[in-house]
Amino acid sequence: MSSSATSADGAAPRTPHFGFRNKRVVVTGAASGIGRRTAELLLEAGAHVVALDRNTVDFPVSQFVSVDMTDPASIDAAVNSINGEIDVLLNIAGVPGTANPEVTMRVNVLGLRMLTELLITRIARGGAVTNVASIAGAQWQAHLDDVTRLLATPDYDSGVAWVRDHPMDGKRAYDFSKECVVVLTKQHGRFLREHGVRVNSVSPGPVHTPILKDFRESLGPILDLVKRETGRDATADDIARVLLFVSDPVLQWLNASDVQVDGGFMSGLVGGWVQLGS
Repeated sequence: MSSSATSADGAAPRTPHFGFRNKRVVVTGAASGIGRRTAELLLEAGAHVVALDRNTVDFPVSQFVSVDMTDPASIDAAVNSINGEIDVLLNIAGVPGTANPEVTMRVNVLGLRMLTELLITRIARGGAVTNVASIAGAQWQAHLDDVTRLLATPDYDSGVAWVRDHPMDGKRAYDFSKECVVVLTKQHGRFLREHGVRVNSVSPGPVHTPILKDFRESLGPILDLVKRETGRDATADDIARVLLFVSDPVLQWLNASDVQVDGGFMSGLVGGWVQLGS
């Protein structure tokens, strides 16, 4: 399946007139999946894309920076390689629950937090940070004590120490990592507002990307239920277009919010038309 959605007549949809022309946008996880499609749409919209990934991108961006989000020294070096001011940061890089639990927490939470905080003073006023969370993080309120304790750690290394003191299996590490992303977004919403920068998160349901099989392995039947109730998995294009909308510099009054993009599944649970175990 192509990552690009198509319209009813079979033609690829045109990129809406987002306000990214000549904006400088950093995209993590840009080599594949949602990150790649987001970077492609940004290029179509006239943005200057700085692509961060462990793997090299194979399409024309303004700058490619290699980064290993499990390594704070690599994150620091990556930030130092990005010259000048940026307008938008899109934290898309992530690993599934089949990864080593500590790796999951390093990439999905601690690396995301460190990169964001290092770039804060480089983001222009009126800019935005958008984090990719997941509907797997929807239970953040039930685990808020542990989430806030981890996020209270002052740096990457102390965060790793906290993770090692609180062992989790792969599935729980993934869910917990995305709960942390949602809460971190809400915390940063106040802090970054003082810098004139909005921060929001987008929480996809299952997305047809190369790592969907890993999510099916780690999360199990719930993904089949989501697909059955919504009719299909999302495409990378479905999620990328929401990321661009949420991050659009012309959108100035959406802040500290989590936007669920799951075909209505989570709302169906609340509304009663989706039953777990059905």
